[in-house]
Amino acid sequence: MFLSQTFRAFRYRDYFIFWCGLFLGHTGSLILTTAAGWLILELTDSPFYLGLNGLCLGLMRVIFSPLGGAVVDRMDRRTLFYLTQSLALLTALFLGLMNATGLIHVWHVLAVSGLTGLLLSFEQPIRQSIIPETVPKADLVNALSLYNLIFNGGPLFGPAIAGVLIPFIGTAGCFFFHAVGSSMVLVTIYLIHLSKTPPRTEKKALIKDVTEGLSIAWNTPLFFSLFTALAGIAFFARPFNQFMPIFARDILRVGAPGLGLLLMAPGAGAISGGLVLASITRFPQTHRFMMTLVSGFTISVMLFSYSRSFPLALVFLFFAGSFQTTLLTLIQSSLQLHASQNIRGRIMSLYGLLNRGLGPMGAFPMGALATWVGAPFTVAMGAFLGFCVTAYVALGRPHLRGAGALGEPSRATKEVRG
Repeated sequence: MFLSQTFRAFRYRDYFIFWCGLFLGHTGSLILTTAAGWLILELTDSPFYLGLNGLCLGLMRVIFSPLGGAVVDRMDRRTLFYLTQSLALLTALFLGLMNATGLIHVWHVLAVSGLTGLLLSFEQPIRQSIIPETVPKADLVNALSLYNLIFNGGPLFGPAIAGVLIPFIGTAGCFFFHAVGSSMVLVTIYLIHLSKTPPRTEKKALIKDVTEGLSIAWNTPLFFSLFTALAGIAFFARPFNQFMPIFARDILRVGAPGLGLLLMAPGAGAISGGLVLASITRFPQTHRFMMTLVSGFTISVMLFSYSRSFPLALVFLFFAGSFQTTLLTLIQSSLQLHASQNIRGRIMSLYGLLNRGLGPMGAFPMGALATWVGAPFTVAMGAFLGFCVTAYVALGRPHLRGAGALGEPSRATKEVRG
């Protein structure tokens, strides 16, 4: 009975096919990312280029995500998905061929990372806008929870698979493996049923669509509250992952093997939290649920930051990953449920920008602070600041309190801030 409720979205053919394609595609993407990092290290023996590779990937998402959401709301989503996945397949083949022939240079990898960030700016809002069409509204939260298992739990096994494959098939083989995963996603897009994007009755410039999406997010009280909470968590609290090498080497003294376990623990917690959320059929009020989750996340991160026991640190990270994933899914589900189809692409592109873009940006000032006051205090303070922002939104603003529970009707999106 428990499992039938947990995986109830899999009963719907289109969602199950779509989920399987995303699972294969994202696993291949994680394998490619891990192989690309290994290849960069082989080519340059420089951590600078590893950081530059991450910057190329993340900066393009920050710059182009609002544009990607506007394009998704305009174009036929199937056609756009075909285009992004085909380009992802071609870039993987390019890296594989250049690597296999010995012609690869580091700038090839950096250029592909930049292009990948650009493609993700369009692909992420496409994926998010497709999910509500594959399941009834009553099972949307369950579908999103299972969807997030792929992306939040993927780091638990994706890099490990790459670590096993690289000694046998090399980095070039890993790039070809990703190309196969991308081709499988193309097949699933062909198999599922998608409605056509409604024809636009008003002709508007693309830049006007972008600014309109930003205006809707700013002036709609519920959206503004949810995005504020997400920004606080992403900027202040999520960068704790960036400090794991310091905890592994200098604080817990467990070395590289321990670092791997520290990085895997939040992923295991993410899978656990996602499965628990997927099993819930009746939800508490959104603001109360949010406060419970952010409190659990904050306490877990603060306990980890001052733990000097490696086993306890893993336990605290497990709970941090579980609470964090459930909190992000709550925010994501609320946005999905209250966004109409004609603005969903733009709203979800902003979710992707804040969720994936602010973390690396927050890591820079938090890293500077850590050199002054130390990593444990910095991590604990970041978690506390994220808690304060979320508590202000959940308890200090009436709009989130008026949103009701997930799945209940709300008038919050119909109000406009003055």
